[in-house]
Parts: sequence; structure tokens; C-alpha cells
Amino acid sequence: MFNKQTLIVNFLLLTFILLTGCNLSAETTLSSKKVFELDLTDQGISEEGGGIELVKHVDGCLLILSIYREAGQEKYKFNFKKNKLLSTDYLKYRYKNGLIVADDDLRDLIADYQEKNSNADMNLVLNKSFTGNENKNITKKFKIYKRKVPQKVLNDYCR
Repeated sequence: MFNKQTLIVNFLLLTFILLTGCNLSAETTLSSKKVFELDLTDQGISEEGGGIELVKHVDGCLLILSIYREAGQEKYKFNFKKNKLLSTDYLKYRYKNGLIVADDDLRDLIADYQEKNSNADMNLVLNKSFTGNENKNITKKFKIYKRKVPQKVLNDYCR
């Protein structure tokens, strides 16, 4: 009787440890969190502004650069580890009718104005990916905006 009871307790304990380990593993591998954010509106990036975010994820960090323009928006997602740029995703969006907001006064001036037939305010017009340092302009942009993140933040999260 004692052996059977010990076996059941050991089985339950082992099951509990296994499930706890799986739960902790799932939480850490899927988690990513924003660790830094900076508004670049006053830094001359464009007339409409922009910003950067630093996101920590399991395999390194993402530096997300958003640039707002009169006709749309550009977004760069720099995936890097330490000082090595691994990949970059470049997305370019265009606002419907080329304007951020088309109020009633402006609608008469827009030659190609059409009623919205979807809920989207922007259309994706370009989606490109780059590996490592294959594009010199992308690499240069990465280095410029990475410098805007405090070195302590980079050291703490992007090792």
C-alpha cells in the first residue's frame, strides 16, 4: 500500500513539474515587449513626424521606425542581435486619396474621390525584405536610428 501511494504522489509531483515547466517555456518563447519608445516629430525626420520603438523578443531585438508623410507612411522593422543587422522588413502605405483626412471641404477638390468601400484608411503599396547588410541605404538608416536608443537599453535587452 505504501509503495502504491508513493508512486501516485511521485506521478502527480512529476506531472505538476512538467506542466509548470511547459507553461514557463511557452510564456518566455512567445513573449516580446516594448522596452523603449521615442517620438521623432521634432527631429526633422519629415514634416508629419515619426517615431521609433525598440521591442525585445527571444532572438534579439526589433527596432521599428515609423515615418509619417503627407501621402502615406513608411515602416522599417530592423531585426538585429547585438550590433549585427539580421534582416529588415520595409512597408510603405498610402493613405486613401493621398490624404490623411479628407473632410467635407476637401472632397470637392479631390479629383479621384470615391466613397470608402472598406474600413482600411491605408493601402499597402510596397512590402520588401532585406537580409543583413545587403542594402547600404537600409543599413545606414538602421545605424542612424539605433544611435537614438540609449546604449544602456541596448546593452540590457539586445545582447
